[in-house]
Amino acid sequence: MTRFIRFWKDGQLAAADGPVHVSMNDYLILGLRDVPRVAMAGLRLRRAWPETEGTLGLWMATTPDGRRQISVSLWRDPADLRRFVQSAAHRRVVRDFRDAGKLITTPWTAERLDRRLIWHQAEDRLLGRLAGARHH
Repeated sequence: MTRFIRFWKDGQLAAADGPVHVSMNDYLILGLRDVPRVAMAGLRLRRAWPETEGTLGLWMATTPDGRRQISVSLWRDPADLRRFVQSAAHRRVVRDFRDAGKLITTPWTAERLDRRLIWHQAEDRLLGRLAGARHH
């Protein structure tokens, strides 16, 4: 069974009642030499997380061998995610690692900010337990 090592980081905003937008990136790194570079780039984005507009929280996760790098980000709404995706920092990471691996992005709406529930929803997708959800 696949295991994930994960770390949580609070976002800019406190939890509010109601639905939250979730975006999961599952990145399979093709070459072992790229694992440290990809991990460092992810940690740089994570460091700025509390100042990123519209963020509620973030898991960074990996498999023990480091070849799957996963982010599960929680947002106030999809517009906040779009703003982040268009940021210079995010565009630079996409450009630098475009050919280093294979990315699967999966968005969904969670009915509330329940970290335990949302991680289980992410894990169901990552492990192929949800019909129709792509994963590595």
